[in-house]
Amino acid sequence: MTLISVHNSEGCVGRCNSKCYNATGPVCTCCCGGMNHGKGLQQAIENTAGHATRLMEEWGRDKPGENIQIGSLQEELFPEEEGVAV
Repeated sequence: MTLISVHNSEGCVGRCNSKCYNATGPVCTCCCGGMNHGKGLQQAIENTAGHATRLMEEWGRDKPGENIQIGSLQEELFPEEEGVAV
């Protein structure tokens, strides 16, 4: 399950998924910056929800009256490969 994905005009340029939150190695190279690395799915979901809440609060302070949308969790269309570590 992808928890965070970063997109630009070219498409997806980074994602935090099971390769990160189930990782056993010490190095995180995904877009979470290490927040979810090796934490397991449940803790990673909690970390990501807290991060999204902080982003929305900051946006509200910095840009009052403007809206922000942060996507919710969804199942992936194509499952990730099993056993691939980051």
